[in-house]
Amino acid sequence: MQNDILISVMICCYNSEKYLSETIDSIINQSYKNWEIIAINDGSSDNTEKIIQNYIKKGIPIIYHYQKNKGFANARNKAIELANADWIAIIDHDDICLQGRLETQVQDINYNSNCSLFFGDSIHFLDNGSIVRKQFDSVIPYEFDLREGNATNMLIRHGCFIDSETVVFNKKHALSIGGFNEKYKYITDYDFFLNMSAKYSLFCSQKILSKWRIHENQMTNIMKEILRFEHIDLYKIYLLKKEISFYLKCLLILKLIKIKLKKYLLI
Repeated sequence: MQNDILISVMICCYNSEKYLSETIDSIINQSYKNWEIIAINDGSSDNTEKIIQNYIKKGIPIIYHYQKNKGFANARNKAIELANADWIAIIDHDDICLQGRLETQVQDINYNSNCSLFFGDSIHFLDNGSIVRKQFDSVIPYEFDLREGNATNMLIRHGCFIDSETVVFNKKHALSIGGFNEKYKYITDYDFFLNMSAKYSLFCSQKILSKWRIHENQMTNIMKEILRFEHIDLYKIYLLKKEISFYLKCLLILKLIKIKLKKYLLI
């Protein structure tokens, strides 16, 4: 057992001053203490850097990197590059880790050494604190066979049931698949999970690990259009993969038709 393994927690920031302190505090308050923060400032123009530097001055173990805005996926890849740990956890700049998250995931890593990506349930909440839903309310992935290959089929069949703010993954294995695909703006995490699942086994905890903040008007029409385009591109790629079953290829075709209809019918 390696109960003292180091966890690198990546936070990718862009104009994050409103919620960043709450996010960092949720890491500081973890019951598991062997961690470092990798904070990537992707060209913020607000007080993001000042907030991070204040924590560094207090002695919080933060590796800080500023870069001109290069996009979400690039910031994720930079965090992987700078991480000292073999295991990297994701928490975004406006989300919150529950206090026992890292302790739970270190235990999961120790007891499931054949797995390379771990995740769990999450709470989706509003700024006023009210809970909207939980991630596993509609899909229950801990009941799925998430061994390599089969997990890919599940992620295509049910969509992206993995909430990024609950994920911890193996750095070496993430690098082996090329990290996060920088051609995608909004579905880079989904693509990353699919690529990891094709080569490595996943593990799903039944526990609630983090909280995902829902913002009003979170998706503009422009964002929705880019999201549609990216899903079309991704599904076309998987239609050509031989390891995807005929049933799932038919399902992908139906998904593509549905996306097209949503655009033209303005659904």
